[in-house]
Amino acid sequence: MQLARMLKQAGQSVPQVKPVLEVNAEHALVKKLGQDANPHFHDLAHILFDQALLAEGGLPEDPAAYVKRVNALLA
Repeated sequence: MQLARMLKQAGQSVPQVKPVLEVNAEHALVKKLGQDANPHFHDLAHILFDQALLAEGGLPEDPAAYVKRVNALLA
């Protein structure tokens, strides 16, 4: 994503590449996500994906929704 952003800013063509999301099944958040009947599954899944985007230097598709999801889980 970082390279694509730099190429775009330089006016170069950017090849279409689909990002790869690698999931660590042993991570505590992923384990919590997989618990039976987790009432927050949808929100947690979106938060994990948005955090992956942030970690790569990108932005969530809807930053306001990301903040709302995090705030709801913290409250």
